[in-house]
Amino acid sequence: MRVTSEADEIDRDAYLAVRERVIPLVYASDADRRIPACPAWTVRSLVAHLAGLCDDWVDRRLDGYGSEQWTTAQIDRFGGCTVEEIVQRWDDSVQVFIRLDDDPVMGPPARWAFGDAIIHEADLRGAVHADRVPRDAVLLALKGSISRWRQRLATIEVPSLLVQTLDARDWWLGDPDVEAISVQTSAYELFRALAGRRSEAQVRAWEWSGDPSPYLERGLPYPFRWSEQDLED
Repeated sequence: MRVTSEADEIDRDAYLAVRERVIPLVYASDADRRIPACPAWTVRSLVAHLAGLCDDWVDRRLDGYGSEQWTTAQIDRFGGCTVEEIVQRWDDSVQVFIRLDDDPVMGPPARWAFGDAIIHEADLRGAVHADRVPRDAVLLALKGSISRWRQRLATIEVPSLLVQTLDARDWWLGDPDVEAISVQTSAYELFRALAGRRSEAQVRAWEWSGDPSPYLERGLPYPFRWSEQDLED
């Protein structure tokens, strides 16, 4: 019998909460409406990806995780399906998904699924002009994305960076005992930027105490990159 930790339960509950928020938004939207943050996608594509990701975890189709080919296969899998049919498939697979054991390489499935789903919830909300993602979900998502960005920046020599969110906590990327560059922005903007939903120009416009070029040039953790166009949501 699988023993779940408190962290596992937080990840699982957060993922299920995203799902419960996304489905009513999808049903209330035009299925063919375009998603500016994912220009090739419609509302139907977005929910097909979310359902397909859940399916892939259940069936252990994890090769190429996060790649364009992987996500395209998820969307193609539901070609010809209505939104209602896609959501029903998601309903079916999520019941198995929430009982999955940790993957030996990637770890807790719900942690990965939540990180993906919360980004696309924000994409959807921006497309349909709904309220933003709840603040507690944004802060939970930032724990993972900051950690991955810290690991990416650690592979090159850049000055330590103090990230100060005006409405939440601070994060150190590097050694807090040495002279550092600081940057100020909101938790939501940081969350969206680290998901590749802001351009280099938008991030450069944050309140930096020094030159942001080394951090911007290093880019974001796989599979994200700075947006090619300015995005607002």
